[in-house]
Amino acid sequence: MRPPRSVAAKRTLALWRDLPRSARLHTNIRWRTAPFEALEVQVPRSGNILEVGCGHGVFTTFLAVSSPDRSVVGIDIDGEKIALAKQSVLGLRNGEANLSFEHRASGDVPLIDGGWDAIVFADVLYLLPVEARTALLAECVEALSPYGLLVVKEVDTSPKFKAQMAQFQEFLATKVLRITHGNALNFPSAVELEAIMTSDGLETKMSRLDKGYFHPHCVVIGRKRQA
Repeated sequence: MRPPRSVAAKRTLALWRDLPRSARLHTNIRWRTAPFEALEVQVPRSGNILEVGCGHGVFTTFLAVSSPDRSVVGIDIDGEKIALAKQSVLGLRNGEANLSFEHRASGDVPLIDGGWDAIVFADVLYLLPVEARTALLAECVEALSPYGLLVVKEVDTSPKFKAQMAQFQEFLATKVLRITHGNALNFPSAVELEAIMTSDGLETKMSRLDKGYFHPHCVVIGRKRQA
């Protein structure tokens, strides 16, 4: 578990200080167990950025605070989390970040003129059945700009002991505590994600982000080719 280190990370979590204790606790635990600072550098520093399944919007906000040249939108199926995300960013200073949040149905990917420069997932796809996951990724590829990036962060299925720890945590979150919405617990491996993204026409690369973490974090990045 790692606390926030950068100025932008500390600023992001500070926005939650006056929000409900349960949400504040959830966002702090989420930060300390996910490699958000390592993931942020994989996202373009400028342009139109979409995070799909943003939850409370902590990473969405971090992306925007880290670089005001990013125009960031976070979407999620959980209306309560989106409401809290909107409340948290009321504390941002004028010009400090360019971001917004939207409540959308599962699979509803917004389109913009010219396409998104990057679409980001951070621990979302494991909540979807294989068919829905594949369809959603294909929809996101269509929504990208030429040479746009699809950035997919998940927990890998290896090493096994780390994977089992992550899977147990998500079982508690979805099936017991019910703080995460999802129809399935189907954890894709990095190899599977690369295969799907490659079949969608992306040029892919995979990196591990799990050094110093209990969970096998990895990121697969796909770049769209010019049409």
